[in-house]
Amino acid sequence: MKKKNSIGKFVIIAILCAIVTFFTVFSFSLSGSSKDYDFVGFARAINFGIEYKGGTIKEYSIKNNSLENTNISGAVSSNATRIKYLLDGEGYETNTYQNGDNLVVEFIDDYSPVDIEDIINKKVTFGIKASQSETAEDLLTGKDVENAYATVSGNQNVVYIIFTEAGASKFQSALSSGSVYVYINSNYIYSISNDSVSTYAMTGFVSPSLDAAKSYASQIMSSKYDVSFEELSTKTYSKTDANRNVITLIALVLGVFVLCSVVLIGMFKKLGLVGMLVMIIGLLLQILILQAIPETVFTFTTGAMFASLLAMVIGALSLYLIFDKMHKEYKLGKILQASVKFGYNKIWATILDIFVIILVPSIISYFVGGYFVKQFALAMIVGLFIYGLVSVVLTKFFTKWLTYIAYKNIDYGFKREAHVNELK
Repeated sequence: MKKKNSIGKFVIIAILCAIVTFFTVFSFSLSGSSKDYDFVGFARAINFGIEYKGGTIKEYSIKNNSLENTNISGAVSSNATRIKYLLDGEGYETNTYQNGDNLVVEFIDDYSPVDIEDIINKKVTFGIKASQSETAEDLLTGKDVENAYATVSGNQNVVYIIFTEAGASKFQSALSSGSVYVYINSNYIYSISNDSVSTYAMTGFVSPSLDAAKSYASQIMSSKYDVSFEELSTKTYSKTDANRNVITLIALVLGVFVLCSVVLIGMFKKLGLVGMLVMIIGLLLQILILQAIPETVFTFTTGAMFASLLAMVIGALSLYLIFDKMHKEYKLGKILQASVKFGYNKIWATILDIFVIILVPSIISYFVGGYFVKQFALAMIVGLFIYGLVSVVLTKFFTKWLTYIAYKNIDYGFKREAHVNELK
């Protein structure tokens, strides 16, 4: 009975893997009652970098137009977000990021973007005025802002503006004379009265959407700096280059997967097949999570590809260590079922420690690294989390089920010395 149940469980899991694989690989149209819908396969839904889509990369240096000392890194960082929203609003599909003290803009599937400098160098203004008129004098400007950020508070999308110490003093003084009015790029945003303020160190307003809130916050931060951008270089990835990179990516993923599977199956026979199933589930889960990460957070770059492959290899190595420990228990004289059970129990904590040890520096790298380091680190974090989970959790159940199906040590590639007696 246990044998039939175990076979049934493996069949169900194999069918589920086949279904998920289908939806991962293929894209198709769905007809609805009112309109058609396009389903994009999970793998294609990942936010791939320009090297896999084709397009143009432009790098810009920053110029400080102010006589005051400027935080160049902060200026590039705040303007990168603002410029992305501006360019996307003009119909471009872009990815913007900071490279040292330079700004990099990727134009996806666009090989001749025009009038970009005019858009990038569009002047941003922020002001708090004593009257509701765009020509009124600014009582506070971007120079008085310490930070601005967007967040979700309850069910509302909110932009918070935190003032400098001098800005907070100006804000208090402005409110003592009555209500004040916030303007961004000569557009009235909202009014503030003294009665509605609990602290003069900060203020905030509700935005219709989180994207709009992020756009407002980036504009406010950009208004702190009087800078402009000048083009340094241009690089193009043709469609041919992009297609070649995609084929290389697929070949590498399949190659690493097949190599790891061949090693596991060659060493541990049917136990290796269990390992291959665990790796398939890990790969599918990895794709599902990567495609769910917002494009503002993650881009699948070449570095992210190597991180994903490295995580797969670490996952395969963890399976090898688990199976090898089971083999060692068998060599000591334990019966097959006991060697599988006790081998797993003795090694799983060590495997978990390995993943945690590698995971910690990946998390640190994500928070302190630059753009490309972040993409590598995030892909590594996702990969380690997934393969650590499936290696430790699924292997326990799958190997237990296998012992109800395969009873001979030869099915596992297990051998022991002839003089070792089997423990009863």
